[in-house]
Amino acid sequence: MSVPLSSVLKGLVKRYGLERALLEQRLPSYWAQAVGDRIAQISQIRGFENGVLRVHVSEAAWRSEVILRRNELRTQLNTLIGEPVITEIQVR
Repeated sequence: MSVPLSSVLKGLVKRYGLERALLEQRLPSYWAQAVGDRIAQISQIRGFENGVLRVHVSEAAWRSEVILRRNELRTQLNTLIGEPVITEIQVR
């Protein structure tokens, strides 16, 4: 009987409690997909804790854009992640 490698890896990640570490490694990629190239270039994820994603956007006009789209971006990110782990996005 053969088991798909993806199933084995998911089991190992869960068994060793690596879900959070894996998510934190993938967040920048998910963020870039959600916001697009321009905003991804001028923004940086500063932290993720208790469902709150903290993001720094260096240009004021784009910061305002991200603030206005926070709920939409949260939904997109949770869709990319595959589960609702982000409850809030704080932009600075």
